[in-house]
Amino acid sequence: MSLRSAPGGVESDTKTTESVLRTEDLAVHFGGIKAVDGISIALEPGRIAGILGPNGSGKSTLLGAVTRLTKVTRGTMFFEGTEYSKVRPEKVARLGIGRTFQTVRLLDDLTVFENVQLGFDLISGSRMRRRTAADRDAERGAVETALRRAGLTDRGKLRPGQLSYGLQRRVEIARAVVMSPKLLILDEPTAGMNKFEREEISKLLLDLRGEGLTQLVVEHDVQMMVETCDHLFAMNSGKLIAEGTPQDVVRDSAVREAYLGRRDDDARDS
Repeated sequence: MSLRSAPGGVESDTKTTESVLRTEDLAVHFGGIKAVDGISIALEPGRIAGILGPNGSGKSTLLGAVTRLTKVTRGTMFFEGTEYSKVRPEKVARLGIGRTFQTVRLLDDLTVFENVQLGFDLISGSRMRRRTAADRDAERGAVETALRRAGLTDRGKLRPGQLSYGLQRRVEIARAVVMSPKLLILDEPTAGMNKFEREEISKLLLDLRGEGLTQLVVEHDVQMMVETCDHLFAMNSGKLIAEGTPQDVVRDSAVREAYLGRRDDDARDS
């Protein structure tokens, strides 16, 4: 994973041939607000990349852009080497990109199994055609596998409201996983969780990485990101300010200033 040159950002070479996701000079402007301003990243397969940054740095807007839910002002995006900058949002999942959102988005009038099943239906289009017995068997098998991967094997018949917040997050991850994504994007998957729940989600993400699933995670819990991610990008004011190993990024002076609001030398003098 690496950055290419971006206006006002940092520079290094980018290995495009190995990229699952690659963006070039990506920008999202809302009037005079430059929420994302010249972001160029590349994600290598089978690894967990994280995006750090203070509130308002543009992290979630970047995720919205790469999943085509947010209109891009300029720049290009590639998935497995193919440009998809103008692909309709509803077709992004069929490319192989799955995601979860900041807030839980489950239907409480459906069971856990049925909520996860919605993800399979989106990819297969099974609700739009007459299904055979083989189709139904394949669907059930896919949903059961996703539940198992998310640690929810014995909770398929429950309603989301009967689950803890941490388990509801797992249902969302299972719903994304059932779509067999090549890239899983997670927007603050541990927000609002206690320490035990965060550790369980971290373990789940590492297990999915062990199965070869590439992931891009936005999270405010710096310690969780350091322990979970293989590589970190740091953003501030819509720009990339650092990237590298988690340990290097959290020690970076620009990152510390973005979070603390002062430079390291100012901190030492205070």
